[in-house]
Amino acid sequence: MRTRGLAAIERAREDRSQGRVRWTTHAGLFALVAVVGSFIIHSVVSSRDLSHGKEALLAKQRAVKATLGKQWEPLRAKLEDDVLASAKEYAGDLVTPQARRKEFRSQPGLYLRMRVANAKDAASVQAAAADSRKDGFAACLLREPNERAARGDADASAFADQPWNLAQAYRATRILGDEWAQSVRDTDEELRLRFFNEEYDRAVRDEIPVAIDVVSRARFFLLVLDEDVPEALPFTDGGGLSEEALQLVDHPARVQLFALPEGKEILRLRRSGEARVIPAGGYAVTDEETQSAMRRQANNCALAANVEAELR
Repeated sequence: MRTRGLAAIERAREDRSQGRVRWTTHAGLFALVAVVGSFIIHSVVSSRDLSHGKEALLAKQRAVKATLGKQWEPLRAKLEDDVLASAKEYAGDLVTPQARRKEFRSQPGLYLRMRVANAKDAASVQAAAADSRKDGFAACLLREPNERAARGDADASAFADQPWNLAQAYRATRILGDEWAQSVRDTDEELRLRFFNEEYDRAVRDEIPVAIDVVSRARFFLLVLDEDVPEALPFTDGGGLSEEALQLVDHPARVQLFALPEGKEILRLRRSGEARVIPAGGYAVTDEETQSAMRRQANNCALAANVEAELR
């Protein structure tokens, strides 16, 4: 059969008649431009939405910092200055009449325990404080109900217990810091921004109000700075010295008490504490972790007893 015209034209007519369409170079280029254009438009819109979202969150953060931050930041700076000053050369024992009255033992307060070696500057104090734990020393020295600490829990630091672990205040007010704001600015993912929004909402709704209430009611700041000793090295598992390792051995600890309303130091002692754990009823604990917890608890209570003896 004889075809009319060019073979290519005839094949095109046949394809159209049977519903088949061949891609031409122009059609392919048009489709590619459309896809690329859609991607660019989507990227521009997403970037604009992300930028607006970050600015909105940072605006809310600045508003909270301008209000609640005024209550927390001056106290935080004062506490950090006290820690850094206390970590310098020991200035000698101090026991004031106010400390001997022992009123602080039943008052709300703040507590921080860390190594002297970690108190280098404000940033190092903040890092150590944010990761600090409350131990049995405070439970044995103070008289406010704190059943978890009395049991020797690794971190009896819930806000309902006394004294309040300073780490809780640092974590609750993290969103007020410049580092948090910079993390928001640096994020380039919608999912990550959503996380920051949720963190902000949780802090403002649940954590910051409690933290502000805590620091506004606190009457004292109890600070314990542990001095490093080589005897603790075998308990470090090859790593650097830690609070947990030091509390297992006899070592000097600086115990200092600050009256917050007056802004002055009322107690300063450098003491150590070591005690033996004697199983009751002939029952011997064999679990190594439990043995260590009991040993730390006994040593911390011995340290508290030595401090209390100076207050009589």
